[in-house]
Amino acid sequence: MRVLGIDPGSLSWDFFGLEDNKIILDTSIPTKELVNEPQKAITIIKSVKNIDLMVAPSGFGLPLKDVKDLTEKDIFYTLLKFEQKEKDKLIGLGNILRLIKADNIPGTIVPGVKHLPTIPRYRKINKIDMGTADKLCTAVTGIRDQMEKFKVPPEETNFIMVEIGYGFTAVLAIENGQIIDGIGGSNIMGFRACGSLDGELAYLIKVIKKKNIYKGGVASISGYSDLSLKEITLLAEKDEQIKTALKAYLSSVKKAVFGISSSFSSKEKIQEILLAGRGTDLIYLRDRIIKGLKDVAPARLMKSYSQIAKRAAQGAAFIANGLLGGEFEPIVKNLRLKEASGSILDDIFIPFDKDKLISDLD
Repeated sequence: MRVLGIDPGSLSWDFFGLEDNKIILDTSIPTKELVNEPQKAITIIKSVKNIDLMVAPSGFGLPLKDVKDLTEKDIFYTLLKFEQKEKDKLIGLGNILRLIKADNIPGTIVPGVKHLPTIPRYRKINKIDMGTADKLCTAVTGIRDQMEKFKVPPEETNFIMVEIGYGFTAVLAIENGQIIDGIGGSNIMGFRACGSLDGELAYLIKVIKKKNIYKGGVASISGYSDLSLKEITLLAEKDEQIKTALKAYLSSVKKAVFGISSSFSSKEKIQEILLAGRGTDLIYLRDRIIKGLKDVAPARLMKSYSQIAKRAAQGAAFIANGLLGGEFEPIVKNLRLKEASGSILDDIFIPFDKDKLISDLD
């Protein structure tokens, strides 16, 4: 069985392929390269011959759907972006999905967190970003990690996942091997992302564009928007503004973790907090997060099963394996991925012209 998982990250796209338990692809390419030359992604995918199934880049996700059956409406729902003329990583994702479809590569779109039946409806109200599909994939890697560490079936894994990406940070709650709640990257301060917008500030901004979501985070606060997260943390000891930015970020993460801990049936259920994402490579951040969260549960770095590809790409490959009845089928079955349903726009009660939006897509 040959499967492939893809993580369409803000800084890089990662590819992870397995043939049963053997790694056959483990690579990464800068996102900017794929935006300019999306065909490069197809070249990497085709380097794995005779793929049985690929978990394709899924963005905000859909209930399980073959790439060959995707419509332009489906692609919009994975992107949630109107201005398709703009060159950015989201549009790159749309172009690559179209190329995968045109080449008839066996792939599937997986759900985002909001689509899952394991999350009560009342937690979904007025929410879109509860965690994109790649965050779900990272959670699968965490479930495998706990299964191996504690020698338990997926139904006995319990943790909070904190993924610190280049642009966004997300927090998920996993109880009994199922995702029961999520706070997506547009709702927590990230290295790039501002997190949830104050309602009065949103009013004053007047016209909010997608680009607003990608600004206002650590990089903007620090005043060094062109530097990497690593470079910013290296300057933190000497720069008071950077210290303020990082304190704001750590506070946002801490509040999210403490908040989502209330979604568990009991606090005792939370065995540990698993950290993932590019930001966890930085000791400055990792140590402070671990220390700040000790009152919830012990925190540690989530195990990685590759040398290069991030945990989201690994989890995507594990899902592909499980969907085909392989070793990871118990994880996928317990997550109830095949029962995912609905639209990312369901249960939104804040007034906006959803009917016009959907008719325009048709």
